[in-house]
Amino acid sequence: MARKSGSTMVKRQAAPSFYAVPRKKLTFVTTTKAGPHAKAVSYDPITLLRDILKVVRSKKEAEYAIKLGKMQVDGVPRLSIHHPIGLMDVVELGTGGEVYRMLPQKGRLVAPVSISADEKGRKLCQVRSKSTVRKGKIQLGTHDGRTFLVEDGSKYSLGDALLVEVPANRIADVVPMKKGALGLVVGGTKLGFVGEIKDVSKGSLTARPSVNILIGSEEVVLPKDFVLPVGLKAPLVSIPRRAE
Repeated sequence: MARKSGSTMVKRQAAPSFYAVPRKKLTFVTTTKAGPHAKAVSYDPITLLRDILKVVRSKKEAEYAIKLGKMQVDGVPRLSIHHPIGLMDVVELGTGGEVYRMLPQKGRLVAPVSISADEKGRKLCQVRSKSTVRKGKIQLGTHDGRTFLVEDGSKYSLGDALLVEVPANRIADVVPMKKGALGLVVGGTKLGFVGEIKDVSKGSLTARPSVNILIGSEEVVLPKDFVLPVGLKAPLVSIPRRAE
């Protein structure tokens, strides 16, 4: 029979640049497939378990653990070895085991950061789309592929962050992208820093929407999609001020 899907592997030299794996030790890594995060900004479960967290020694051990449902992402057992794991995802190993949140680190778009078990039921999701659907309801789409139907769309704007209860997929709070909020830098040279948002520009025909953010004593201007609001007076989830 003819093959119905693409390759399940990719050469390590061609893996996303943030993958913290030896490039010449082995030839291939597992690739991700269509899911909540793009391939360029997410880890596959095997690479995460074997090479990053080092909780298994081989691909075979990782596959066995995954097929048994020993790895949960946002409270849901993920049985596919190709499920993309990206920004703000909560990864739990086993039942009552270690819990990690995928956060930007120095030089890494996402990396696992250990968190307490009482935080595993919530995550921040950035609003990336907003549209009107049937019966006048508003549909919000977030950076991790979630969608929400809300009655009052005026409470939400593009760039805002939703505090979501997982796996119930329920909005618990919203952090607006506005002056005075705290923002986490998720792209660019300031990756991983948390600072105070000083101004938000809507952009124009020739300029992208941007955010002025104060990081330490330095105020920098970043594209709006490089900043994720995480709280007002303090982050709503545990985030290192700068992950070194």
